Amino acid sequence: MLVCHGCNKEIVGQYIEALGHQWHQEHFVCAVCHKEFAGQKFMERDGKPYCEHDYYEKFGERCFGCGQPIKGEYIEALDHKWHKDHFACTVCGKAFTDGRFLEHDGKPYCDRDYYELFGKRCSICREPLRGEYIIDRWDNPFCARHETELKECFSCRRLICENLTGGGVEYEDGRKICNLCRKTAVDHIDAARPVFAQVLKVLEGLGLRIDAKVEVPLRLADLDEIDRLAGGTPQTEAGISILETLSVNGQEAERKVKEVVILYGLPSTHAAAIMAHEFGHVWCFLNHMPQLPLPVQEGICELFAFRYLSQIDTPESQFYSQGIESNNDPIYGGGFRQVRDAFGKRTFVALLDDVKKRGRL
Repeated sequence: MLVCHGCNKEIVGQYIEALGHQWHQEHFVCAVCHKEFAGQKFMERDGKPYCEHDYYEKFGERCFGCGQPIKGEYIEALDHKWHKDHFACTVCGKAFTDGRFLEHDGKPYCDRDYYELFGKRCSICREPLRGEYIIDRWDNPFCARHETELKECFSCRRLICENLTGGGVEYEDGRKICNLCRKTAVDHIDAARPVFAQVLKVLEGLGLRIDAKVEVPLRLADLDEIDRLAGGTPQTEAGISILETLSVNGQEAERKVKEVVILYGLPSTHAAAIMAHEFGHVWCFLNHMPQLPLPVQEGICELFAFRYLSQIDTPESQFYSQGIESNNDPIYGGGFRQVRDAFGKRTFVALLDDVKKRGRL
């Protein structure tokens, strides 16, 4: 006797044989929707028949993009499965025809939308940064092409533009200064004197003082004037000290500081660093330091500037300090590093006293 696997009753007449059993035709139905297959394809799971729709609804992989069951071919990416048409940019919905995509928080994005949403932006043009880019000493990232398109600030080395520096100006001697530096620019002697007084006060606190009776005339000048005072040699520094030794009958009678000349229009911190450097020349001159190799002379004066900047400790002072440390010039940068390495754990005054006694570094 034949028994229907669906109703457990005897089968009389026609029947269906499937899944290793016999069924009344009306009892061979989908285990979920109970509809007859009517000659249509069925799918099996754990010995039960299912229509294609219910099989995929109940057991099929679901597309991570639309949440619907996946039938046929699919894409596996980002630890999920997707309909081919649904593996697309989360923002614009365009498929990745070339197979390239970028990921953020488990979601795929096309190149354009990824950088628009999550990429760093150029500090100059505000466009997303793609590929290699440059970061200046102030941590501003920018497209490499801007380095050849824009002029650099003489003082802070930022690229002069509206978005980064608010623009800038060009001085009569050809220097280009950004408007960030212009905010504290020392243009006139009345503005320079209090800056110089602060420099002297800070250095005096380090034990670096001169006789209060000694006059140190201060003057501002342009780049051409400073070059002329230096004998026509273009200067890598922005200041110069004019020092004079007076003799009577061949014997030294007096040492005089004729003037300290500083480049005008520098931001106050930069101007102060130059003043500290030039004060180093004045201090060494008035304290009868021996004649030293040029790198050592300039290295000592750069240490004057470096020590001053270290005492005030601002973002601007840190920038100019780093500039002193990384200077590739063999006289100024090389000299500074040579003197700094000899500094050790001594005080600055102790270092200078030792150099004076020994006649060398």
